[in-house]
This record gives sequence, C-alpha cells and structure tokens, in this order.
Amino acid sequence: MKKKNKTMERLTSEQKVSHFRLRKAKKFWLVSGSLLTIALGSGGLVFATQQSNASLPASTTVNWDLATSIGHVTLSTGEADSMTLLTLGDGTPVYCLSPGVPLATASTSAEQDETNAIWSQLTDSQQAIINNIAYLANKQGASSNNMELYWGARLAIWAELDKWGAISTSVVGFGDLNAGFSSNQIVAYQNQLTNQALQLTEQPSFSGSTVSLIQGVSKTVTDSNSVLSNFPYVQSNVSGLSETVSGNNLKLNADITSALGVNKNAITFANMGLGASDRPFFIYSTNGDSSGEVSQPVIASQDPAVNSAALNVNIIGLGETTLTKADADTNSSTPQGEASLSGAVYQLFNKNGSAVKWSDGQDGYPITATAGTKADDTAVVLKMGSDLQLGVKNLVNDQAYYWQEMTAPEGYSLSTKHYAVSFDASSSFDNSTSNYEDKETASDQVAVFSFMFDKVQDVNGSLTGLNGAEFTLTPQTGTKGKALVVTSGTGTDSNGYTVNGLTTFDGAANHAAGNADQDGIPIGDYLLTEITTPDGVSPINPISITSTPNQDSNGNPTSYTVVFKDTGTGQVITTQTIQAKTLTDNDLMFKVNLGSLTDKPVTPVVPTIQTKAHTADGDQTVEANEVSTKTPMYDQVTLTNATKGEEQVAQLHRIVTDDSGKTTSDKVVATVNFTVDDATVKSQENEVQTKVDTSKDNQVSEGSSVTYVWTESLFDAGANTKTATPAAKHDALTDKAETISSPTGHTQVSTNAIEAKTNQKLTDTYQATGLTVGQSYTVKVTGAWDQQKGKVVPATGSLTFKATSTSMTVKVPITVNATGLGGDDLTMLEDLVDATGRLIVSNQSHADQKETFHVTPSTPLQKILNIYLPKTGENLTLTNVLACLGTALVGAGLVFLLRKNIHRAWRFLQYRFRK
Repeated sequence: MKKKNKTMERLTSEQKVSHFRLRKAKKFWLVSGSLLTIALGSGGLVFATQQSNASLPASTTVNWDLATSIGHVTLSTGEADSMTLLTLGDGTPVYCLSPGVPLATASTSAEQDETNAIWSQLTDSQQAIINNIAYLANKQGASSNNMELYWGARLAIWAELDKWGAISTSVVGFGDLNAGFSSNQIVAYQNQLTNQALQLTEQPSFSGSTVSLIQGVSKTVTDSNSVLSNFPYVQSNVSGLSETVSGNNLKLNADITSALGVNKNAITFANMGLGASDRPFFIYSTNGDSSGEVSQPVIASQDPAVNSAALNVNIIGLGETTLTKADADTNSSTPQGEASLSGAVYQLFNKNGSAVKWSDGQDGYPITATAGTKADDTAVVLKMGSDLQLGVKNLVNDQAYYWQEMTAPEGYSLSTKHYAVSFDASSSFDNSTSNYEDKETASDQVAVFSFMFDKVQDVNGSLTGLNGAEFTLTPQTGTKGKALVVTSGTGTDSNGYTVNGLTTFDGAANHAAGNADQDGIPIGDYLLTEITTPDGVSPINPISITSTPNQDSNGNPTSYTVVFKDTGTGQVITTQTIQAKTLTDNDLMFKVNLGSLTDKPVTPVVPTIQTKAHTADGDQTVEANEVSTKTPMYDQVTLTNATKGEEQVAQLHRIVTDDSGKTTSDKVVATVNFTVDDATVKSQENEVQTKVDTSKDNQVSEGSSVTYVWTESLFDAGANTKTATPAAKHDALTDKAETISSPTGHTQVSTNAIEAKTNQKLTDTYQATGLTVGQSYTVKVTGAWDQQKGKVVPATGSLTFKATSTSMTVKVPITVNATGLGGDDLTMLEDLVDATGRLIVSNQSHADQKETFHVTPSTPLQKILNIYLPKTGENLTLTNVLACLGTALVGAGLVFLLRKNIHRAWRFLQYRFRK
C-alpha cells in the first residue's frame, strides 16, 4: 500500500518519472498502477475533410533531435528508446511502425514505399486505422509543442500493430518523463486516438442493406451507429430518387420517374470528396530498407483513410385506376329510356393484351378493388354498381394497361373500345392510398329502335292514306324521356314507295322532341296514341310498346323482347326479339314497319243506363220488419256518356202476379225526376229513392205474389219527357236486378178439430211467394191463439226448405198440447224466416179461419158425436140431418138415464150398439 501511494505521488508531481511500465489487457494499453482517469471525448472533432492542398514529398529525410526527448520507452527486448519527435524534411510529424529499429542518423533518407513489408501485411481496414491515428494526431496538433499527444499516437500505432502480430518488438513501458509531462495524459491520448480512428472506419448501420420506398411517400432511415455525420459526401445514383441528411437521419424521396425494383448502391456515402479512393497512404522506408527490420519505416498522414458506404433501395411504384360510366349521348350518369348504366362488367388487361391478375401485385401491396364487385377470382374483372364506378389500386405504375367492357349494362350496346391506363409525372397522387391516379370515363350507347306505319281510312273496303293525323309516343312509368309527336304525311316507306299517311318514329323525331339520342328511340315502355284525327273518322286504338330484358343466372342481359300491342283488342301487332350479342358497337335494335293502321268512321256516342234496385238494408227483399206504409226503395243508376242537363226519369212499378205467372196488376206507384249535374257527369252514377205502402202486400189472393220494379229513362236536355223518345232507357219489367220482392205467406190447417189431449198431430199447408231461388227458408210455428181464453197456448212445428222457385207450397208438421182446451177454438201462428234468421213473412193473424180448428172434449157423447156428426166437406142431406138429430136425442136420453141408473144405462148402450 505504501509503495502504491508513493508511486501516485511521483506520477502526479512535476518531477521526472522514470521506468514507467505498460501492460496489455483486453486489447487496450493501460498505464500500470492506480491512475486518475482523464476523460477526453471525441465530441466536436471533425473527422472528415477535403483533400489536402499539398501532397507530401516522394523523397525526403526523417529527422530526429534528442533535444525534443521527453523520456524513454522500454521495449520487450529490454532495451530503452528515447521519446523524441520524428519529422519529415518539411517538418511533418511522422510515426514509427517498428519499435526498436533504429534510424542511422538524425537525418535519414526516406522514400515513399507502400510495399514496405510491415505495411503490406496489414489488411485494408488495419491500414486505415493506422493512417487514421496518424491523421488524427496531426489534425489535433501533435508536434514538439504537444509531445504527449504525439507519443499517445506512437503508442497507439505500436499497440495496434502488436495486437495484429505485425511487429516482433513491443513497448512494455516508459519512464524518466521530463517534468511537466503526464503519463496519464499520454495513455489517455493513446486510447482516444485509437477509438477515434476506429470510429472513422465505422459505417452507418444501414450500409449494405435494402430499404423499400414507395414513390411519392418519403421515408426516413436512422443510423443507429451514429456515424452518418462522418460521411458528408452523399450521392443518389438513381434518377428520381432524392436524399436529405439531418444528423443521423437519412430522408429518402422517389418520384414516379424513378426506376422500380431493387436499385443496388442507390445511395452512396463517403467521408472524402470525389476521387478520394485514389488517395495513397504515405509510407516511408528509410535508408533503402523495405523490410523495416534494419532501418525504421514511418507513416505520415494528411487525410483520413477513405471510408464509403452504400444503401440499396427497393422502389415501389403504385398505380390506381378508376373507371366511371356515362351515357354516350347525354355525357352524364343519367341513362335514357328504361336502360340502366349500372351492371356493366369490365376487365383490366396489360398493354400486350394479357389479363391482369389479382396476384400480379407487388410484394406486400396486392392489387385490390376500390370500386365495383369482383366478378372473377383470378383475373381483374369487376361489375359496376349503382355508383357507376369501378377501380383497383396497387398496380405496378411503370406498366400500361387498358379496360375493356365484357358485358354491357341493361339497355345499352357493348363497346369494344379500349380505355388506356398509364401513370406519369402528370398523374395526381392519392395520399390515402399512396397511389398515382388514372381516371377514365367509359361511355356506352343506349339501345334504340324505330318504327313506321301508314295512317289510312277504310272507304268501302279501300284503304286511303290520311295526312294530318297527329300521334304522340309517351314514355310510360320507369322510362325516361320526353314524349314524341309525329304528324302523318307524304313520304317514302320502307319498301321505297311514296305514300300518304306515312308516320315515322325514329331518331330524328326523338331528337326533335328534345331527347338526346339521334339514332332512334331508347329502349323502354311507351304508349302510342292518336291525338288529332281528321274529320269524320275515329282514332286508332292506343298501341302499347313494352320492352323486356331476358337475363342469365348472373343477372346479365342476354336478349330483349319488344312487343307492340293493340290495347283495345289485345292483339299483338308484332314481337321483336334482339340478342344482346348483336348490340356490339351497334345501338340499333331494329326498324319495323307496322303496316297500315286504319281509322273507322265516327260512330255517335250513345248513353247507356244500368240499374240495381235495393231496399234499406241493401238486399232486394221487403222483409217483415220493413213492411210499412212508407217502405224506402232505392235504385242505384250507372250511366255511360251522360252529359250535363240531361233528364233522368225513374218509375217504380207495383206488379201482382198470380200463381200461374200471369200479371194481374201493374201500377206505377212512384215517379222520380233527376237532372244530370256535374257530379254525375264525373262519376256517371246516381241513386234515386222513394217510399211506398207495402202493408197490404200480404193481402193479395192466395198464390199471388207482389214485386216492385224500377224503370229508368234518360232524355236529352230540354226534351219533353212525356212525349220525347229517350236517348237511353232501362225498362225491362222482368229484370231481376231491377226487382224488389215483397214475399207473402198463406196457410191452411189440415183438420177442423182435435181432441183435448197432449201431442195432437196435424199438418199445415204453407204457400210462400216472393222467394229467392237457391235460398233456404224455415216456416216456424210460434204458438196457437186460443179464441176463448184470449191467449197464446203451446204449439210447435217447423220445416226448412230450399227455394227452387219464387213460389212454393210446403207441408209443416204441427204438435199441439190440447189438454184442458176442450171446446176451445185455436188459430195457428207462424213465421217465415231466411237462413240467417231474418223474419220474411209474419202470419200472426188471430182471425185467420183457414188456420183455425176446434178442440173437442174427450166424453162418450163426444165420441158419439164424432161418429155421427158430418165432417167438413160432407154433403148434408135431409136424411143425414135427421139421422144426426136422432142420434143427438138418443145421446141426450142416454145422459139422462146415466144419471138415473148407471147399470141400466150400460145395458141400454149395449143393446143400442148391438142394434
């Protein structure tokens, strides 16, 4: 410990230091002993420079002067060498390469000699390090005035040569330093110069690598070795590729003119100016000794060793193409007729005609659709949507391409035109996709047709052309465009004949109407009508023109069918079918001559009347609940061609018909007058109504029926309706639509008497009129009216039947509970209802003799009377009357005898009945 402290005192004092040793550890020369570290960084040093203005001499001398010695070094051979300053003849400091090899004199001859044995065995990088140490030392002021720096450089050079095995003798220490010199400083300079020399040989971290650069997009590359500032000479070797250096950052930009792909040595870097690669190292052999073993070789340096680097750049050029669809005539996205611009299918081809594939994109930048729908998984084929655009991005932008239409949209012809795609310096740049842009507009011509016909009049079977008839062709719903108006005239038809009445609808007529297309009428739906007709003839029926596309499974049109039809008769005039493939660079589907369209003489317009009668509840039956002295009755009138001011007269007839169908009465029970007004002219409808007495309809003779029938007449305005002939009438009294039925019902019981017992059976004959054929009805017994008791007593019975005619007679079974009603007279009460239960006829009269019968008491006398009293309908002769009276007297006597003696009476009855 004490020795070390003493050593530190000597090293840090101004006294001369002797016998100071060096040792080698981890490839660095270190001062032995514990020394205070002196930090000498490389910051602020300029390592790159322009070439020296003057070159060093080829022949000179190497000089030394013991007066400059600051101490001595100890060699591995044990010898000591003085630490003097060596210079060339011009005073340039030089540095020994081989420790221990002498210089014969203080001024020894020297010649430049890069073949020196010691120098020749070094690699390029080793030579560069040795040169750079010498250069840095001179640059930083190594001289007699800074011997510490000078000897730091000498020790650094020897240490490197010793490390590489280039010399046999090494320095193991130094000592006897003159006062004012520091061994620590010398060693610090040694380490500093070594590090700086190594740094001057280091290259940027990206040197030799390849970076990808997209045209139009700048990219910054950072030198992680932090040596980029040592290379002030930076050059781009690719046209269109530029660079900018800021600190350790290299910013690259490539425009569209730059070559795509990997550009080797695209950017080069150098620490020296142009021609620096030819700069020699200044190695001197002395005294003619190239071996360096007899006379000391030295190195002088004015420039750093040449250091260069290069960066490869893979330039990627991206191109984006967008195709927009337009109508060739309107030059806009608005289609004509019923056509649609969406749905077109386009394919992208290379300039040489080969198909562009989705897989053709550059690495990391696949070709991608930007608009439209992919229609093929291999080739770039797109189907256009409603936005009328399709496109792709990431094409190789130094190539040329073209779009071609493969399928035309519905209603358009297919174009074979090529839409070229290319990219150059004038192309705009899309920052969002990093693509140069090419925008094209593709247009198609709408499919069109034309037609003609002869407008003629039929005169006694001879067709004569009519000029001056005006026709309009009106687009229907879904078909765009303005209506065409054409007047028939004299012209040349499709057969080359000059005819009158020629009417042509073609491109000229379409354009004259203000529509864009001049080749024909755009595909669509139209209605042809005659709007101006020559006097004395009627117009033709309107003709409809309908266009229907036929499609394949992908929704692409394969053909079109166009039908011309007479809307009045439904007759198809002509049908045209056009294959879509024939519409290639051709927009005309067809020209057709419809032949002669004939006008007929004008037939006067005649009004008509149709009516429908009904009651208040809407049907044609006066039901029981509607029977009154003021039953409403209506007639719904439908007119045609009625004009304002005409007089309408409606009459309601009451018609009675007997059971044979003969009309026994026809009376007009109501008359309604009506003047046609504006509302009726517009609707051609009105309703008339009145009220009539229907309360006596059920009182007509048995078998007769009652109906009410409306009749309508229409008279010209101002005509006398009592004397004039109607312009139209509807007066058929047998018209069921005009008839309202007033049903009747008549009944007749089948017996005059029943016994005063339960479940007495009888039959009622029911005759109904005014029935609706096909409808079901039910006759229902509601009870029996007891004339003596003045009330309804129980009776049941019903019968349901289906009307097969308007008048029917049915038999209704009846059950009466007559217990306790002996001696009373009963009248049956009945209703007729329809299938819904509505009351049609009510037979509830208490005084109807045809519905009345007697209830006979259950006694022996009664039985006798029943035996001998005549039945209804028997002939009452005098003998029969006397017999009846006798029988009655006998009966009376029997009653008297019974009261006297039952036994005698019984014997009497036995005897009497035996007689």
